[in-house]
Amino acid sequence: MKLRHIGQLFGLLIFLSSNVLAQSAKFPVVHHQESQQANFKVALITDKLRTPWGLAFLPDGDFLITQKVGAIVRVSAKTGDIHEIAGGPVPLVLGQGGLLDIALSPNFATDSLIYISYSEGVRNKNHTAIASAKLSGDTLADLQVIFRANTVQKTGGAHFGSRLVFDRKGYLYASIGDGFSWSEQAQNPKNHFGTIVRLHGDGSVPADNPFADGIDGAPEVWTYGHRNPQGLSMHPQTGDIWQSEHGPKGGDEINLLVKGGNFGWPAATFGRGYSGQVISKFTELPGMVAPLLHWTPSIAPSGLDFYTGNKFTNWRGDLFSGALAGQHLRRIELDGTKVVGQEKLLIKLRERIRHVRNGPDGFLYILTDAGQLLRLEPDE
Repeated sequence: MKLRHIGQLFGLLIFLSSNVLAQSAKFPVVHHQESQQANFKVALITDKLRTPWGLAFLPDGDFLITQKVGAIVRVSAKTGDIHEIAGGPVPLVLGQGGLLDIALSPNFATDSLIYISYSEGVRNKNHTAIASAKLSGDTLADLQVIFRANTVQKTGGAHFGSRLVFDRKGYLYASIGDGFSWSEQAQNPKNHFGTIVRLHGDGSVPADNPFADGIDGAPEVWTYGHRNPQGLSMHPQTGDIWQSEHGPKGGDEINLLVKGGNFGWPAATFGRGYSGQVISKFTELPGMVAPLLHWTPSIAPSGLDFYTGNKFTNWRGDLFSGALAGQHLRRIELDGTKVVGQEKLLIKLRERIRHVRNGPDGFLYILTDAGQLLRLEPDE
């Protein structure tokens, strides 16, 4: 065999062995659970994160994670080691604000772009923003702000949203909170309070957005009438975008987004004010889209994803939501758009679950407010 062929073979063996190592990396098990449809164990990849919020999977298996307090990190899939990413946006860290979600470009293999949502501004005048940047090693370059919510009257550190998801056509959806207002701001699509916006990857407005001409609503708005949406996921079969949002005292929702839809807040809601006061006597109104599922009392849903992997075959097609106040992972069983079953998982961990992601390796990954990155694995 020629020397160059031996070298190529050696390189291939190194490549294959490194891939096997990444796929078979073992981490300490911190929990076992027998559930309705799948027994599983929970592996701890790291507990050294600082208020983690968003999670994206890199092609080499590593994890990109936003930390609300202001740093993006890469977590090694082999060792759990944490490396800070330089060059990210500098957020307003205030209350619920800071670095929020993160997503890879659908063309990441060729353009190396990532997208980050975050809070920006000052205490008495702030908004949700989205930036793109190119990832090279552990550095971001060419950072560009592609969107700033026009919520100029927003004050304080509550209800920024904000999740990011791309659909099959490459459109970027982002959720914007209502700014913690029970006024009718979220009922006015001319501003971005309580909306889902839909953009091209460069921040420009798709021509088929419902208010693209800017006459009856802001051009970026796809849906409105939301409160504080912290979950977005694309349905694996239909390509539709599903969303979750926080109610106040009760009235958390799961919604199926429809173009130009008004989802009711605060004119129609199952929730009440924190002191128990009535916000609206209506739970549904003509011309408004009703939720597919609502929770009272609140579980405080954060993070949302469909499971499509092959590790838990009985869960395939189920929807998963984190629960902050509820301190559990909620599994939602569906028949089309009808909810036919629910199950609370990870209750004994007693952790505020910030995000749940369906991993490309077939496992489910969890972020907790306590700084953990967890992996759910079959317990056989």
